[in-house]
Amino acid sequence: MTVFACVRCGTRLTNDLDEVQLGELPDPVSPSDLQPDESCPAWVPSGKFAVDADPSGPPYVPSDDEEYLVSAGPRQTVLISPDDLLVRRLHPDHGRRNGCCGLDGLDGPNLVCGCGAEIATESSDCWTAQAVRLQPAAVVRTQGGA
Repeated sequence: MTVFACVRCGTRLTNDLDEVQLGELPDPVSPSDLQPDESCPAWVPSGKFAVDADPSGPPYVPSDDEEYLVSAGPRQTVLISPDDLLVRRLHPDHGRRNGCCGLDGLDGPNLVCGCGAEIATESSDCWTAQAVRLQPAAVVRTQGGA
């Protein structure tokens, strides 16, 4: 089992988690994909994590054909269920906390550790998959099971 902790202060950030491959996860759904009385599942099942090798978040740069913007953010973000995050403090910069029904996660890390380190980006808005992305430079992976 694996636990993720803040690289700056060592605070434990997650429950014990088992790794799954990103390709093994179900297709992400958002609340807007469901009927009003259906609850939206987290993209990553509780107790699991997956590593996304692709860039995620800002900065956004023109695509190769310059028709649209694509993410050039950090690679190797760690996807977890929002239920597995033990520390959930909103970023003090209100510009990072955009969204209508939750956090859209488009403006960079929107969650911080108690020490102030930018640790994660939560996506919990009505049109986004429900997930938390731990920032790879802000967390350290340790052996769990305690």
